[in-house]
Amino acid sequence: MEGRIVKKALIAATTAVGLMLASPGAAQAAYTHCDWDPIVPVITPGGNLVLVYDSVWTAYATSLGLPLASYTAKRAYDSSGRPVTAVDMAITTPTGLLFRYSYLAQVTTGLLGSGTVLAYSYGTSSTPTHLKFVLRQA
Repeated sequence: MEGRIVKKALIAATTAVGLMLASPGAAQAAYTHCDWDPIVPVITPGGNLVLVYDSVWTAYATSLGLPLASYTAKRAYDSSGRPVTAVDMAITTPTGLLFRYSYLAQVTTGLLGSGTVLAYSYGTSSTPTHLKFVLRQA
């Protein structure tokens, strides 16, 4: 287990250095660096598997936005009485090398923010950001 964590951290650090070297020299005010975009398999109360991505976008490549995601899924009903799945995904990123940083967290149906945006919210490192959305699969 510990070896997998070290391997993921090494891959993340290598990716971050690559992004830092490939990024333009001027400071950017927009959230332009997608530091990590893991796939999250959501299991609905009815046993369906829905794959979503939780993207963390930061303003600078030096802000390592490596998300730790957890979720709760519960059965709900839409306005027509059909069963749906209400999801509350909590995303937390560790604090940067020395300072806290802000980020934009998104949950989408496609890689790197593609597909349908299910939820998004701005957050700060080391503080959980809750993204709530509804899946039509029950």
